[in-house]
Amino acid sequence: MSLPKIQSGVPQSVPGRFYAFYRDTSLFPGLLPLYEVGTIFREPTLCDATYKFGGFAAPHRYLIVSAGATCLDALCPSPEWGLCVWLPGRLFKVIGVHRQDDFSQVTLLEIDENQREACTTAQLSEMEAQFAEQGAQQFEAALETAALPEHANRAWLDRLAYPVGINNQGRFFESWRHRVAIGR
Repeated sequence: MSLPKIQSGVPQSVPGRFYAFYRDTSLFPGLLPLYEVGTIFREPTLCDATYKFGGFAAPHRYLIVSAGATCLDALCPSPEWGLCVWLPGRLFKVIGVHRQDDFSQVTLLEIDENQREACTTAQLSEMEAQFAEQGAQQFEAALETAALPEHANRAWLDRLAYPVGINNQGRFFESWRHRVAIGR
């Protein structure tokens, strides 16, 4: 059995098909180290990202691997953004963190609530490791690519100003690591 690969382009609701989504932002100092590989956390608000790949529009990027985002191109006043969202309460697992010079990428995998316990392990599964490797390749490609103009503007970047899963006190809203709840 072959493992799934990260797809690119407009996401479609196809069972077992995972897509890459990008969220560039400027994180406050001290937040990046919170995203340790293996940590699962909950995002309590709507989470925005784009399915359109480009170079870094800000120094920090979340690459979100997901089969569950909703594309809002048809409803968005700026469809060129490629805006996709996740409903509040979604869970994400950190499967990779990459840094080079002034740029960093946190690779996240969206997981279902009923899979949280199975995914809270000390090691990445084979599928998670494959997604993390693909994320590393996308990080390298992003370093060599220009930012898309539609993502290098204040309106888009202001949508993405907040860190995913982290509150105003610099802690995860709710998180798990190695089968232990580590924040609430």
